[in-house]
Amino acid sequence: MWHDKKRMQNIMKKKLIILMLISFSLLSAEMLNYDKVLSNLKGIKYYKNGEYDKAGEAFEDNAIQHPNDPRLQFNQGNAQYKNGNLEEAENSYNMALKNPDFKDKSLAHQNLGNVKFQQKDYKNAIKHYRDALIQNPDNLDARYNYELAARMLQKQQQQQQNQQQQQQNDDKKENEDQQKQQQQQQDQQKKDEEKKDQQQQQKKEENKDQQPQEEQKTEKQKAEEKKKEDAEKILKALLQKEKEEMKKEKQKMNVDKAKEGKYW
Repeated sequence: MWHDKKRMQNIMKKKLIILMLISFSLLSAEMLNYDKVLSNLKGIKYYKNGEYDKAGEAFEDNAIQHPNDPRLQFNQGNAQYKNGNLEEAENSYNMALKNPDFKDKSLAHQNLGNVKFQQKDYKNAIKHYRDALIQNPDNLDARYNYELAARMLQKQQQQQQNQQQQQQNDDKKENEDQQKQQQQQQDQQKKDEEKKDQQQQQKKEENKDQQPQEEQKTEKQKAEEKKKEDAEKILKALLQKEKEEMKKEKQKMNVDKAKEGKYW
């Protein structure tokens, strides 16, 4: 009887210990969950007050400690978006969407669309807004943003077409100006060559006109020289003839004197 009582006391002690261990485990889990909720509420408070830096720190610490909670990743993405960290926000939203237990997929796609809208990637922004509407057709913000992004994409494409057309017009005008300039240079070069040819031709004509005059002048000089030579020859002949006649006359006088016997 005493042994049965002892055995029952041991069994009760073991049950008490087990109950205490179970209670402690539940208390620890509740404390962990309480810290997560408290940190999340703290981040939400900062976020609502516009203190996005502090909100980002709270959400980031919470998300690091509880990486499997998609809601924390989503909240972290919201703070990162507000702080202008678009690429980091995109990564956080995508991590939240990878979790099958995440309930706010429509909002995550909507916010991803907002990220792409800020990056002026309107094509992918439209894709995410469409996914947001698929998840929740009553998401009016996503519908409005979808229509706005569609208009912005059309405007962007029109601007790109206008820029391309303007660039083509500028390139065409530049080519035309270059061709015009080249043509002007060729025309000017041709005029210069023609002018040079005319000057050379004119010079040839002038040389041609001057050449007969020089030749005539030479012939005239030759004629005058010949005439002078002829005159000198005639004069020389006359002088020689006169000299010979005077010699003959003198000889004749000497002969006459000899005959008369007179001497001077």
